[in-house]
Order: sequence, then structure tokens, then C-alpha cells
Amino acid sequence: MFDYASRMPALLTKNLGVVCPSCDFLNVVAAVRCMACGSATDGSGAPAGRTDVVPRVQPGAELSSNAANEVTTPSGPVPSVAPTAPPGLKRSTTGPTPAPAAPPRGPPTRPTFQSSAPTQTTPQVAGPKFGLTVLAGPARGQRFRLAATGAQVGRSKGAILFPDDPFISPLHATLSIRDGKLYVRDESSTSGVYVSITGTETIPANGTFCTGLRLFRFVGAVEPAEPWNKVDVLVYGATVPNGQVHYAVEEVMLGDRGGRCLLSPGPVLTVGQGRCDFSYPNDEGLAPRHCEISPLPDGAMIRDLSGGLGTYVRVTGERPIKAGDRLRIGQQTLQVEALT
Repeated sequence: MFDYASRMPALLTKNLGVVCPSCDFLNVVAAVRCMACGSATDGSGAPAGRTDVVPRVQPGAELSSNAANEVTTPSGPVPSVAPTAPPGLKRSTTGPTPAPAAPPRGPPTRPTFQSSAPTQTTPQVAGPKFGLTVLAGPARGQRFRLAATGAQVGRSKGAILFPDDPFISPLHATLSIRDGKLYVRDESSTSGVYVSITGTETIPANGTFCTGLRLFRFVGAVEPAEPWNKVDVLVYGATVPNGQVHYAVEEVMLGDRGGRCLLSPGPVLTVGQGRCDFSYPNDEGLAPRHCEISPLPDGAMIRDLSGGLGTYVRVTGERPIKAGDRLRIGQQTLQVEALT
């Protein structure tokens, strides 16, 4: 019967590397002495060839100059030889490696990333600046510079005042600058704010527009009268042919009174100095053929033909405007300018 208890250490020693009981160095198979410190691998003898063993000196004796490097043995002094590690293993000559310091307690710090390039301050670019120039009216020639956020216009309230204009409300309009754009808003004024158009513009029924010194209202379609039943009394008036839609445009007089009215089934109505549906030969602010009014099912389209004299439509709510546009506020005609 095989005795495992007695034969196992011998089998392990012959087949596995031997660990030194003194320095825990792993030696080759069947090593008798440690290749690192020289101690017997079975723990019975003192280490041989240790450079850190100090020889015992008798009282009164003197150490020779090389006594620190010699060890006295029964057979005489043996010069110390630095142990060599087997191939593939490297022994540190500076002593044991200190244990790493324990990490600090608390939450880990987050790394910060900063550019080494010098920081450059981006210059703040100022937005566009606007101004107003009075082209016509009692204040002709005056110029106004708008603030960075805009200005209010009125007869007694606001930054731009026209105290002698009876057609301007106390607070008439507000000019606002947002995101580099200019806007005009009618502050529920009595006479309204009018802005020039370029090309064509659509207005609703009962919408107003002005040309030269004239103000007009597009009334819209006129419904034909109901057939007479020979019982009710008829009221005198102009007849409107049945089965044909007619449109009406009237001139608005001072005090919002109705003036000259034109009723026509035609596709276009014209306003100008001569040979137009509305002709005013003595109005120097009108071109020979100033504008056209084309009726639509829900309003009319105004086409400007003045060549720069201007056709104006009333502002409802707030409207964007730009440099070169003209405004009519009361008796004043103002032009928007871009300032540097």
C-alpha cells in the first residue's frame, strides 16, 4: 500500500519549485538552499552567503577592514557572493518596494481640462442702428436717432414728439428693435399709422390706403337689392344690375366722412393725376397713374405704380420695416435710415 502521507512532501519537492521559508523566494525544483538568501530550504541551517549578517566580535577585538563582508564558518572565512536570481526573474537592489498610499476618502475629484492656448475675448458686435428723417410735413428736415431698443412717437408722450400736429394722438406709435430688426406698432391711434409698400400689398374689406394727399377706403363688394314685391315703398338710389358683382372704393374726407365713391364691376380701379378712375390733376404728390386696386373675394390688392412717390397702407397690429421704408404719422412723412 502506497504511503501518501510520507511520500507526498518528497513528490512535491521533486516536481515543484521550492519556496524559501526565510525570504519566500521561489527556487527551482529540488533546490537545497535558497538562491536569493542562501538559507536551507528545509529551514534547518542558517543562511549561507548573506551579506546582511554581522559577524560576532569578541570584546576588545578589532574588526578588519573587510570583516563586514566576511562570515566566519567552521572551515574559515568565506567571501560573500551576491546571490543571482534565475533567468527571467529580477531582484530589486533597492530594498522592498513600499506599499502604495491609501487613496483619500471622499468622492473622487473630477479632472478639469483647460486649454493651454491663450484665451481670446470675442468682441461684442453692436446691432444695427436706425434713425428717422422727416421728409414732408410741418417738421420737415428734422432727424431723430433711435435708441438701442427703439422709441415711442406721439404728441405728448414718447421720445419723438410732434406737439403741433393735431392728427397725432398723445401716444401714437412704438418703434421696437429686436434681433437687429425694426418693428412699428400702432398704439390704437385715431388717425392710424401708414407704411409704404413695394410692389403689391393685400388689404381687407374696409381697409384704408393713401396716395399723395388723399385717403381711400376699399368698401368691398356691394350686394344687389332684393327684387321689389310691389307692396313695400322703394327708396331712391342708383340701380345695380342683377347677376353682376360691383365693388366700391370711396375717398375719406376730414373727420372720417365719406366723399366721392366709385362703384365698378371692372377688374381694376386706378388712382392718379389724369385719365384714372380717381383723377386729381392738382395733387403734386400723385403720379399720372399712381396705383391700381384689384378686387379680390375677401379684399383687394393694391399695386404701387408711383415711381417712388409712395403708396401707403394702414398698419394693423405690429409690422416689420426696414431702411428705406416710409411712414405716415399724422401730417408727417418719415423715412427709416440705417445709421453707422
